Amino acid sequence: MRRILLLLVLAGAVTGTASADFRDRGLEKSLKPQLVTAFKRQAPKLTITSVYCLAPTSGNTAHCKAYFTISGVKGYYPVTAKLHDLGGTLTWTAQSPKCLNTKTKKYVAC
Repeated sequence: MRRILLLLVLAGAVTGTASADFRDRGLEKSLKPQLVTAFKRQAPKLTITSVYCLAPTSGNTAHCKAYFTISGVKGYYPVTAKLHDLGGTLTWTAQSPKCLNTKTKKYVAC
């Protein structure tokens, strides 16, 4: 009986977290040009290859990853994007980048 109860609790926890966020392709499409423009000024050799965003079902703050390449190095910037109610403006902040270590196939600080 305990195993069944534990299984149900774990299944509920997985379902709860899986339905809490969803991929927001519209946000990805509108955020990528802003990121490309901003990073072109700061790091002209950096190329933003793709943007992946997860938006919560409730709230207006999304967590994104802006994948890039520069001089043969691959990585991503963690980005927090927020859509403001007044005027519908989109603001974002990027944190420190993570670069792919080709030997371990894991992301580490650049």
